[in-house]
Amino acid sequence: MKFKSLRTFVTLLAGISTILAVLALSAYFVMANTRSQEATQVGAQNILLDETEGRLHAIASSQAESIQVQFTQAREMAKGLAAVNSVQGDVAYNGGPALDFNRQEIIGAIRKYLEVNQDVSVAYAAWEPNAFDQDDVYSDGSVPGHSPKGRFMPLWYRGENGDLDIMAQEAAIMESEAIQPNGVREGEYYLCPRETLRPCITDPDVYQVGEEEVMLTSFVAPIIVDSEFRGIAGVDLTVDFIQSMLLEENSELYEGSGDMALVAPRGGLVAHTQEGATLGEPFSEAFDATLQQRIQQAQGGQPTYIHDAEQGVIELYWPFTIGEGDNTWVLMIRQPEDAVLAGMHGLQRQTEEQLDRDILGMTLIGLFIAGLGLLAAWLVGESIARPLRRLAERMHDIAAGNGDLTRRLPANGRDESARLAIQFNAFVDKINDVLLDVRDSSDSVRAAASEIAVGSQDLSARTEVAASHLQETSASMEQLTHSVEHTAVASRQAKELSHSASQVASQGGNVVSQAVRTMNDIDSASQRIAEIVSVMDSIAFQTNLLALNASVEAASAGEHGRGFAVVADEVRQLAGRSAAAARQIKELIEDATAKTQAGSELVRAAGASMNDIVASVSRVSDVLGEISAATSEQSQGIGQVNQAVAGLDQMTQQNAALVEESATAADRLDNQSLRLAETVGSFVLLERQQRLATLDSVQ
Repeated sequence: MKFKSLRTFVTLLAGISTILAVLALSAYFVMANTRSQEATQVGAQNILLDETEGRLHAIASSQAESIQVQFTQAREMAKGLAAVNSVQGDVAYNGGPALDFNRQEIIGAIRKYLEVNQDVSVAYAAWEPNAFDQDDVYSDGSVPGHSPKGRFMPLWYRGENGDLDIMAQEAAIMESEAIQPNGVREGEYYLCPRETLRPCITDPDVYQVGEEEVMLTSFVAPIIVDSEFRGIAGVDLTVDFIQSMLLEENSELYEGSGDMALVAPRGGLVAHTQEGATLGEPFSEAFDATLQQRIQQAQGGQPTYIHDAEQGVIELYWPFTIGEGDNTWVLMIRQPEDAVLAGMHGLQRQTEEQLDRDILGMTLIGLFIAGLGLLAAWLVGESIARPLRRLAERMHDIAAGNGDLTRRLPANGRDESARLAIQFNAFVDKINDVLLDVRDSSDSVRAAASEIAVGSQDLSARTEVAASHLQETSASMEQLTHSVEHTAVASRQAKELSHSASQVASQGGNVVSQAVRTMNDIDSASQRIAEIVSVMDSIAFQTNLLALNASVEAASAGEHGRGFAVVADEVRQLAGRSAAAARQIKELIEDATAKTQAGSELVRAAGASMNDIVASVSRVSDVLGEISAATSEQSQGIGQVNQAVAGLDQMTQQNAALVEESATAADRLDNQSLRLAETVGSFVLLERQQRLATLDSVQ
């Protein structure tokens, strides 16, 4: 992506960087808070679960202790009743009973136990047949609490209105081994003490007491006389208080979201807070296989705490015993994990809401910071782009054709933009100096070209004059040839013609003298042309050097100096062509000079010959005899002179052509220098004196 403005680029780049930084900080803040929240949640959950475990342990221990107190009291009452009955059978030191109680007194004692202990629902005793005394005495049914056969089996119970009533137990039920639905024998409360000779506690079961069905658990103790089993005595305790106690505790524990249950040693369900539970049924019918397994595991005597995260429940199985013996009761407490962690979840929701508010606040702050960052980036971009924009405007002024090299960038400060302005000003100064040198050199080349053109025109005119003189000389030599021939033919007329010959010879001498002077002038002009050509060659060499320096400076300027490089290259090519033309002119002039010098020698020789002719003509009168021989020699000499004059005329023509070429080259050089001057003139230059004055004023 290319941007037209550096300010836009800097602003966009800084804005994107700021936004990315804000986003990164926000993401890190969210991630860090999320991790911290998760760690806090896990830690709080672990702490809460530990506290829950401790709380459930405390509740289970408290509930078990309350149950133990009630059950222990009932058990001790059963043991007390059994002890009272056992005393009747003990033998004193005189061989009689230690205490002499009759059946009425035992019945009264049992009633008294029931009156004193309001928590007890039933109190009873059951002797073996004929174990207390003779049963048949009481078979008439006159005394309550006896079987039809007179067996002593009194049972006191509380009626609906709280009155105490007595009835006789049924021996068939009492000694029945039929298994009831709860898995316990029907006569367990009698059979267990008889078989174990130890106190027993039966699983609670529903019994018919009077006209009411109540759930009772029996606490019985054996009546032992002389280490023999004589019967049982015990009390039945209603377990409704356990159900009420667990319901009350469960309602206060996590707002009743869980449930509690008490399982008897043989698996009977004593209490269960869950709605619709059937008390007294085996726990195997009330719970699933997993709970059954856990209850059975707890019946081993070790409390079991389970946090089932998969099912989302927390369970405690608390075993406890009543007295000694194998009678482990299990109190089960089950609570849903959501209820236990409800407070933490509420706090978590509050934390998440606070986190959302914090994220929103941080986002707003981040956007505000991003806005400030964009503003700062815009200001920084503007401060960076301003000097570059000025530089671009100056370069555009130069490159667009205005060529104003008098303007400079302000170099304020010590930063990169100030250094850029300083270097740009230095570059413009360098280009300005180069163009000044080129302008001066082009003026010099133009002046030299003008001088060469003027000299070439002068030389051309003189060459034309010399050519005409040579033509005249050639004609004179032809006339001289005819004269010599006439002299040879008409020697008679020698005397008359000698005067004419003398005049003609004199004229020829004058012509030859003029030719000699003309040749000397041509030689001088050639030397002057050679000097001018040397000046042109020197100018072309200096121009080439200046163009080369300008090319180097333009190359160092890079893209901005490309236009200067083209101009410098064109100037260098023009200088090269000027130098080549100057060398050609110099070579032609040197050749023409050599030939002119040869012609001068021939002309001088012709002059000498003409002098000899003049002398000969003066002596014609005296030496006519020598005319024939002299005429022959003169004919040969005149032939050579004719050849020399012809060669001189040819060289003069060549010199004229060379002069024309030199004039043409001078015109081309003048045009090129004019073009160079126009190119340099397109720039507005600051003169060195003005720049020095400007620097002095600045300093």
